[in-house]
Amino acid sequence: MIALGQALAHPARVRILILLAQKERCGCELAESLGLDPSVISRHLSLLAEAGLIVSRREGPRLLWRLSHSQVPLLLTCLAHLSCKKECL
Repeated sequence: MIALGQALAHPARVRILILLAQKERCGCELAESLGLDPSVISRHLSLLAEAGLIVSRREGPRLLWRLSHSQVPLLLTCLAHLSCKKECL
């Protein structure tokens, strides 16, 4: 549970999850989309994988990432609602 909280604590990791909710992507695509160095993306991907939010598969030389479960977008939506309610109080 702690790993999950830590994984969701950084805005870049949340943005990665949002992008992966759209489709499977390689780290290089994520780095380009987010304007971050590939080494930074790699670290974020590792933390998300350790938390069980994403999984990878190899396709030739590329490592492709996707959400580990179809309910991850729902988790993000719930967290957004909680955040909004907290800010509105």
